[in-house]
Amino acid sequence: MKLAVVIGALLFVMAPPAQAQLFGPGQFTIEKNIDRFSTDGIATMIGKNNRVSKKSPVGGVYVGPGGIYLEPEAELRQSDGSLARLGFLIHNETESDTLYGSPNALGSLRQITFILDGGGPVAFPITDSDEKVSGTAQYNTITHSASSGVSERGLVTLTREQFHEIANAQTIAVKIEGSTRSVVFNERDVSKSFLPNLRAFEAALVAPSK
Repeated sequence: MKLAVVIGALLFVMAPPAQAQLFGPGQFTIEKNIDRFSTDGIATMIGKNNRVSKKSPVGGVYVGPGGIYLEPEAELRQSDGSLARLGFLIHNETESDTLYGSPNALGSLRQITFILDGGGPVAFPITDSDEKVSGTAQYNTITHSASSGVSERGLVTLTREQFHEIANAQTIAVKIEGSTRSVVFNERDVSKSFLPNLRAFEAALVAPSK
């Protein structure tokens, strides 16, 4: 899938391993990417740094930029700005350690489920799952162990209406399932900026027609 290749390249640049920053994921931004050599006339827009929670899959709290992100992304036709595709780029930024293993890794990402405003669960498959391992290792002289950044990724496709419902929920709980383990973020765990970031993306780029 062409989109997966493009988004994967963007993510490799935008999502450094957990050791690269000290204080959180950074400010949420929206970027537009236009390939001048593209023959399909499609532009890609993506939100960056929309972390679901500072809670880790094993219950700890991230100090740096590690964690699971749901980045809203859209494909727009350059001719008229109409929507060609909408969804999430999901990525889990964690690490693999020679002493502790990969306790926060989920494995191949398979499914994401939302509970909106206390209603019933709504599940979506995660496609194009892959894993990227940093080529640079960090050595800990105290534990005598080495660690490398790991990025687990996948795509979630939504309709305009589904995205609108998620972005405009008052409360949200999220479950993400992988081949190794699953993680649940209850309403109290979700970052306060998570839903406002989705609404900002919708308002700027893909707000439903009135």
